[in-house]
Amino acid sequence: MERDCLIAYGASMLIFERLMLSSDPFEVQVCRSCGLLGYYNYKLKIGVCPSCKNGDQISNMKLPYACKLLIQELQSMNIVPRLKLEEP
Repeated sequence: MERDCLIAYGASMLIFERLMLSSDPFEVQVCRSCGLLGYYNYKLKIGVCPSCKNGDQISNMKLPYACKLLIQELQSMNIVPRLKLEEP
């Protein structure tokens, strides 16, 4: 029965639903030039990239919190995953 549901619904939609809709989406700031996660500076009200030291190339996107946590844990082990963003 689960196999039939998976085939009917589609694997990509199932993964999207389990990771983004059923999980907790989290808004992150991503630098378009280097691909690293940034942070939001509430004083200046802009996103800032810690590597590039500016906020010119920052984009907001939603990721599952587990994915953001995985990226940060990999960075703590000196494995730096980079996100490549396309222009809309």
